[in-house]
Amino acid sequence: MTISGLRELTDHRGPFASVYIGTVSDTEDAAHQQRLRVRAVRDALREEGATEAVLDAVEQGLGDPPPGRAGQAVIADADGLLLSEPLPEPPARTTVRLSAMPYLLPLLQLRRPPVAYAVVVVDDRGADLYTVDATGRRTDRRTESAPFPEHKVHGGGTAHRSMQSRVEETVRRTIDATAEEVARLADRADATVIVVAGEIGARTALAGALASHRRHIVQIEGFTRETPYDRAEFERRVDEVLSEQWHDRFLDIVGRFEQGRAHGLAVQGVAAAAEALSQRNIETLLIDPAAIGERAVHVGADPTEVEAASLPSGRSALRRADEALPLAALAADAEIVTTDGEPGLTEGVGAVLRHR
Repeated sequence: MTISGLRELTDHRGPFASVYIGTVSDTEDAAHQQRLRVRAVRDALREEGATEAVLDAVEQGLGDPPPGRAGQAVIADADGLLLSEPLPEPPARTTVRLSAMPYLLPLLQLRRPPVAYAVVVVDDRGADLYTVDATGRRTDRRTESAPFPEHKVHGGGTAHRSMQSRVEETVRRTIDATAEEVARLADRADATVIVVAGEIGARTALAGALASHRRHIVQIEGFTRETPYDRAEFERRVDEVLSEQWHDRFLDIVGRFEQGRAHGLAVQGVAAAAEALSQRNIETLLIDPAAIGERAVHVGADPTEVEAASLPSGRSALRRADEALPLAALAADAEIVTTDGEPGLTEGVGAVLRHR
């Protein structure tokens, strides 16, 4: 019963096994080494008191390591495997936890930036395109031109000009139809950036047709529908674009945090962030995993019931802040952004508020 989004974790009560390991699958003894890693994870969780059901679910999640040198994230509870996700690179350290709440910070640090986007490879006959929404769900489409001649012809006279006109009109219709389909799918995915590749004339025309849709359009060279290309290199270039977009967005979030502090629209420190979460008044939670350390908060029956001190009802449990605060943010529909020293956050926690 794997989950489709992290917010669904708030519906589970744990205890949770949270596992982050590095993997290497391109060596002769890769399968043997993976078995050893899985055994070590099982042994560590068993020592912490995990049930056989949880151990089996974790082993299931670790059963198919990603290619090359990478990593794996697995979260499981007594209901079974909840999350199994390949990581683009190994985590800085192996983490194996059994606790009342899932540990999400390594996943949030290493997973692909949460940018919804569209990718199009276009020519004057149509396009191959796909979108990816913020949850990682991908939708593929192909568009084709209208049934008219696509290539301009040589010659002169009225027939030639008529044919030229028909070709140009067909190409225009093709680009317009492609732009309409791209915009439709981008709306559905809530995409903020559109990456356009293909022959220069077609991709420039498509970028122009999409300009009115108020999304960031990025053109990349070197890939066309007519010529086979390296898919891995293409995806790497797309990832570069997305990373740049996320970096710009991160700087915008940090800027809003800094400005918000001067106008009562941002707070920092565990106590202040916990209070804002308990009021569901956080737009974006910022956490520095290294700086928050092993600080703790009191948590009630609802994930958003978090306080630095014991809850007034007296019915609270002491939990790790690096687990409780992200889970509370998910329950409050807040965004979570991990940081690495910048900006310097008091106790490793800051928040942009929804209102004063």
